[in-house]
Amino acid sequence: MVFVPRSCLSVEIDREGLPETGLNTTDWETGVLPPLDDMWELNDFQIAAKNVLGARWYASYRTAALDQVTYEANMNIWKKVRLNGYTFRDVSNVNLNTTILGYNFTVPFFIAPAAYAGHTNASAELSLARAAGKLGALYAPSIESTKTIEEIADVGFANQTMFHQEYVWSNRTLLIDELGRIEAAGYKAIFLTVDNTGVNGIRVQAMRQTGELDSDSGHSASFTLEALAEIRNLTTLPIVPKGIKTAADAKSCLDLGFPAIYISNHGGRVLDGVPTAVEILLDIRKQYPEVFEQMEVYADGGVRSANHIITLLALGAKAVGLGRSPMFANIYGEDGVDRMLTLLQAELQTSLQLMGEADVQNVIGNTTYINTKQVEADYFGVN
Repeated sequence: MVFVPRSCLSVEIDREGLPETGLNTTDWETGVLPPLDDMWELNDFQIAAKNVLGARWYASYRTAALDQVTYEANMNIWKKVRLNGYTFRDVSNVNLNTTILGYNFTVPFFIAPAAYAGHTNASAELSLARAAGKLGALYAPSIESTKTIEEIADVGFANQTMFHQEYVWSNRTLLIDELGRIEAAGYKAIFLTVDNTGVNGIRVQAMRQTGELDSDSGHSASFTLEALAEIRNLTTLPIVPKGIKTAADAKSCLDLGFPAIYISNHGGRVLDGVPTAVEILLDIRKQYPEVFEQMEVYADGGVRSANHIITLLALGAKAVGLGRSPMFANIYGEDGVDRMLTLLQAELQTSLQLMGEADVQNVIGNTTYINTKQVEADYFGVN
């Protein structure tokens, strides 16, 4: 028998269709954290997480609903979009600063709510909060976090602004208690997830690891527009409905007077087959353009590069959320999340300069920077 030294064994990792950008895993060891210096773009962190996390916990973050049609569409929609780059412009002084609900941030992207960060690192949501605070980015922890509402708030910097996510629980006492704790802890707004109507999606990939149906009866199954409007009486914080997937629902939220909406298909984890954020934003622009004029719009879904952010901004989003990538980066703790955010910030500055735009504010709602004709033909059909 020939002995093969451990260092000679190369790790082969299924990239699951992620772009091939030259990440070399030949020196990696299965189950061992790869060098942070190997990480140069957001997809690298997913590959590293797949190498080091147990199958159950990797699946819990990566999984999507049923046939994963929406998940795959989230990841691939960007191939149908083209960016327009203009020459002969002064881009020597780039501005990435923005505001979200009137609060100042250094970048127009944020760490979106994602549950149980403790499965990637013992620091859990604390490293996400600290990394966001150092950059000056928004972080909105999930109500289903490993750390408590108060623990996450306590690690923030003195001048740091955080929002918090909440679900519409069927247990009204729990809902009222959590809204009160969020407000008392100093969070400035609430992302209210509205797309879990009584149950979670059927997430087959995760179910194969847990051996049980992923059904959650904790969410209210009788959540109407009237109930949505009434929840505002339970807190003084601004509420942003999260999980808007149709132009009609966007218009309803505008009519009810909400200050903002959050376009999201929950990472493809709830109802499979729904549109991507790109398609939803296009539909809102077509049917109810006043939405973008009278309220703020945020969006997420499959965002893995600065060009994806630029696309959503140009379609009218004021800020763009990142869900899975920060969780995968958190296998390295705060240092990993720092690196992920810094890489994305550098990408955004570079892409803007190459497009001939120095101020990210000039991109928001400016469709001259993008060509979405292929998406529109596929989604709306040819007249």
